[in-house]
Order: sequence, then structure tokens, then C-alpha cells
Amino acid sequence: MHTTGEKHWRLVIDYRKLKEKAVADAYPLPDVTEVLDQLDQSKYFSCIDMVMEYNQIEMSEKDTAKTFCSTKEGHWEYKRLPFELQTAPVTFQRLMNVVLTGLKGSRCFLFLDDIVVYAKSLAEHAAKIRQVFYRIRERNLKRKPEKCEFLQKEV
Repeated sequence: MHTTGEKHWRLVIDYRKLKEKAVADAYPLPDVTEVLDQLDQSKYFSCIDMVMEYNQIEMSEKDTAKTFCSTKEGHWEYKRLPFELQTAPVTFQRLMNVVLTGLKGSRCFLFLDDIVVYAKSLAEHAAKIRQVFYRIRERNLKRKPEKCEFLQKEV
């Protein structure tokens, strides 16, 4: 249940057997210490939350058969990256690093499905957030508006 009180259903599949055979992806996640250092003397912050982050990534056709699920209603395969796969978090982090190339570290930082835009002035913040939204829109990625927070001012 989300803060809005609406019920949201999520299909969960036991992928333990697949995880035993999967090759681990050693892509690094951001270091929190480095992230805090980036903030410098910023006073304005916005947090953009992505919706169903992993499901926004199309899977390779050769890999969809690995995600099958059989029920009384039929045989199903994911066409988009399912949440339960062990490689999902780093795959999404890699995608977001590519999407925000050149912006990360100077206009925003990101950790998986959260993008934080930071600035010292309101005008600087407006310019930075426009650039981030442009990149997200360019890749047709979706945000979760009810979980985004805009213009939080440090006091």
C-alpha cells in the first residue's frame, strides 16, 4: 500500500534457480560519501523518483525465456526487466548513468531510482532541473509524481 492509500499489486516470481546460474554484475553503486561531497554549499534540492524503474528496461529477446512463469491461464515471459532479478538494480543504475552522462556530479546525483538535483540559487536550480527532465523525457522514462519532491530549501 502506498501513501495515497491505493492498493497496488505486484507479481512476484521465485527466481532462486535462475540466480544460481546468473553471472553477477559488478557494476558499482554510488558511494554515499562522494554524493554528500557533491552537495558543496547547495541550498535548493529536488528529488525525482522513477516509477517501476526496472520495468522501464526492455529485455533482450534471447533472455525473455529465462523469466517464464506458468499458470493455469498460460505460459508468460517478461518483455521488460522484472524486479526480482539480481542484476536489476545495477542494470538500472547503469542506464541512469548513461542517461545523465555529463550531468551527474555537477547538476545532480543519482542512486538507483532517485535523482537529486541540487543548486546554490533558485535560477541555477531551474536550469539544472530542466536539463535533467529533458534527458529523462528524451529516453521516454517515467517518473512517479506523487513521490517526487520539488524545491526543498535547506535552512
